[in-house]
Amino acid sequence: MDLEIIQRSTQAQGQPILFVHGILSAAWIWDTYFLNWFAEQGYSAYALSLRGHGNSPSDKPINRIGLSDFVEDLRQTVVHIQDQTGREPVLVGHSMGGMVVQRYLSEYRAPAAILACSVPPQGMMPVSMISTWTNPLLAMKMARVYSQPEQTDLQFIRDVLFYHPVSDENLQNWFKQTTPESMRLLWDMNVNLPFVSRIKQTPVAVLGSRHDRLVPASVVHWTAGTYCCPLSWVNAGHAIMLEQNWAESAQCMHEHIQKLSN
Repeated sequence: MDLEIIQRSTQAQGQPILFVHGILSAAWIWDTYFLNWFAEQGYSAYALSLRGHGNSPSDKPINRIGLSDFVEDLRQTVVHIQDQTGREPVLVGHSMGGMVVQRYLSEYRAPAAILACSVPPQGMMPVSMISTWTNPLLAMKMARVYSQPEQTDLQFIRDVLFYHPVSDENLQNWFKQTTPESMRLLWDMNVNLPFVSRIKQTPVAVLGSRHDRLVPASVVHWTAGTYCCPLSWVNAGHAIMLEQNWAESAQCMHEHIQKLSN
């Protein structure tokens, strides 16, 4: 399958790093700020659009795409990067992309991985239960966003994804690139869970966002505690790569990668 892969680099031999997006988005979400920043730090920076997202085609309807399909997309992209650079990429997964990375690491190895605002290894169910208990209206609205993002008002997206102010122009530009999400994927993230013991063979770090309304602090602590790995916090909402202070998150990831790679 001809997946969309965006690459930015300034050094031919830079350590490759592969960013995996979350629900509703695609490679563009990393290309907005992160890819060029990491290229300037000497990395060969890549982002892929999982099948059915961005400009990546799908051989099946969106609601039949499962977690295993996304893991296969990631595997193919890793092989592509290895063929191109001769090195395995560090993996960075955000939100749902974090679960894709965890499932990938249940079967394969990587030099290092960062799970940012990630679905925990316990799956989506605990996250949904916390959201339903603490803010049932938010949970109901998010259920609609997953299947019909085009019918969601921009103010709700602003409130849910961002902590810092974001302009209407940027929000509209980003929002028009969203993609409806697979209902099968949401189910798979409750039952097709990662194998923790295998993932512990890869150096992992966890990044949480202090003002994340979708993946709260308790969930971030579960992930870090499960893998007994380093945990850092940034002062942002869920969309850390699009926030005004996106560079804080990028720098934090960069520092983790340096430590994990030594």
